[in-house]
Amino acid sequence: MMFKGTFDIKSALKNEPLFYIWESCANKSTDFRKTFTDELEKELYIDHPLYGLEVDIIARHASDDCLFKITHSNQVCVVHLTWKQATEISPYPLTQIYESLDAWYETDYIPDFFCILGIPSDLSFFEQNVIGYAIGFIGNKDFENYIYTLERTACQLTEDEYLTFIALDFNNKFEVLIAFNQWFRKKFNDARYDLLEMNKRFNK
Repeated sequence: MMFKGTFDIKSALKNEPLFYIWESCANKSTDFRKTFTDELEKELYIDHPLYGLEVDIIARHASDDCLFKITHSNQVCVVHLTWKQATEISPYPLTQIYESLDAWYETDYIPDFFCILGIPSDLSFFEQNVIGYAIGFIGNKDFENYIYTLERTACQLTEDEYLTFIALDFNNKFEVLIAFNQWFRKKFNDARYDLLEMNKRFNK
């Protein structure tokens, strides 16, 4: 990812391949994708909100949830297929419709991603950059340059914290993460929020 001194973790997630329990179907074969659209068609009853609509699969979840794009519309939907291979009875297959793919990202994917990695929901610009570095969106050199150009007071760093950070060897990511993790854990005072754990979960 190109880093130009500005980083927004939500935008980064929307522009990167899907992670973790979601798998993109963009590069899957036509037959593979048809398996899911055919199953959906079999399960739909006349009053189901997707009945009669054309869809294409975007991604699938580790469970039986599938993310479909509704053709000729901006809408997408998450459907929990039952794999009954026959018409279902209301309310199945359970379906959630979103006005756009962006709405799905904001409502479902990003909150789940934050929960899995242990990322706080309300982050300053500086904190987003630190997390972006921790999980690998921002490289060593870019992060080092960013730290050197910081205005200490704007990031609410003490003088000691700032001096500690600019003295780090940014070629040693583990050393840098340890230093920033001490600051991060102190700031949020919550055991769920740990940069080393974020790095481990994201890169497993």
